[in-house]
Amino acid sequence: MRALTPILFAALALGAAAPVRSQEPVANPHVNLRGLACTACHATSSWRDVSFDHRRTGTPLRGQHAAAPCTGCHDLRDFRTVAQACRFCHQDPHRGDAGLQCQTCHVESSWQQVSPQDAHANTRLPELGVHAALQCADCHRQAAVQQFSGPVTRCIECHQTTFSTTTNPSHASLGFSQQCESCHQLTTWSFALFQQHDALFPIYSGTHAGVWRDCSTCHTNATDLSVFTCTTCHVQSRTDPAHQGIAGYSYASQACLTCHPDGRSGGFAQHDAVFPIFTGTHAGRWTACTDCHTNPSSRQVFTCMSGACHPQASTDPAHAGIPGYAFTASQCLSCHPTGLQGTFTQHDQLFFPIYSGTHAGRWQACTACHPTAGQPSVFTCMSSGCHPQAETNSNHGGVNGYQYTAQACYSCHPRGRGG
Repeated sequence: MRALTPILFAALALGAAAPVRSQEPVANPHVNLRGLACTACHATSSWRDVSFDHRRTGTPLRGQHAAAPCTGCHDLRDFRTVAQACRFCHQDPHRGDAGLQCQTCHVESSWQQVSPQDAHANTRLPELGVHAALQCADCHRQAAVQQFSGPVTRCIECHQTTFSTTTNPSHASLGFSQQCESCHQLTTWSFALFQQHDALFPIYSGTHAGVWRDCSTCHTNATDLSVFTCTTCHVQSRTDPAHQGIAGYSYASQACLTCHPDGRSGGFAQHDAVFPIFTGTHAGRWTACTDCHTNPSSRQVFTCMSGACHPQASTDPAHAGIPGYAFTASQCLSCHPTGLQGTFTQHDQLFFPIYSGTHAGRWQACTACHPTAGQPSVFTCMSSGCHPQAETNSNHGGVNGYQYTAQACYSCHPRGRGG
């Protein structure tokens, strides 16, 4: 073995004698790791190699946030301190005009990817329909850049061509309003709602609601909406019998509107000239023509005794002693042509004057003098303050045979006159 050279020996000797210096410790920037080991995030190759499965926190990072650095949201000293709202990291280009919840409109994959339907969910127009495919700026043109509280673009600015070329009905020639939303919905243009029509004739309420498809169901001339028809639905084979006996009836749409201006049946107000059913004691007591007219082919056939109206058990006693009384509809009309009760004017000639003379206007009903129902031969002269005994006795002092009885009154005063 060759001997070491003096220089190599000296170098080895010095190296062996020099102490080994340890690496300085690196200060830990994390004050609170909540028990996590360093290797949960860092690799041994470099402290800058950081990888953490954020799904472990219950808040997975998606889209652009997956590439964001930890310091973009967290305080390194304590990861529990985290920015919860988007505005802490992202400058709001809308300057608060669209609210503070960015996620209402934006998604994590890209700020340029916006959902108009989600953005409108809590506005006055939550359902956009076919308009959901548009960009915000398509409708929010008149507002400042990226501002949404100002007035939106009028529908006509996008739909002018459609408005001008529509022929069924012709919007331009008929003078339709260019406020498209007054008739159309955002969800679809194919079905229009012209609510003002009810002021002319109810089609959204009443009996005609839901029984038509579109304007052409009743309006057969698309260029003249004053032209209409009722006979598309109301066929003559059923309509003629239902109007049998109605004065002035004709199977024509204009006649239909004249008698049925609100589309309801039974609006034959002229009936009161024949017999009052819209006024007087019979108003509101019936629901359909068939309540009184039992023969649909002849309106001259009628009854007064249908349903619970004028049952014989109570009608007969009320007319007991009335000459010529019969429980028939024609007899009812003969004595009660206006439907009013108590117009038995024959009482003056046959029995005792109550519609003329001193007793006219002194009574309200038959029971004022006839207290026993069903027995009109029983009467009194002393009811309701009439002819009190003290006064009557005084007026008859010295009269032979005087008695304070109704029969005695009638015997001496058969026409109701004094003396």
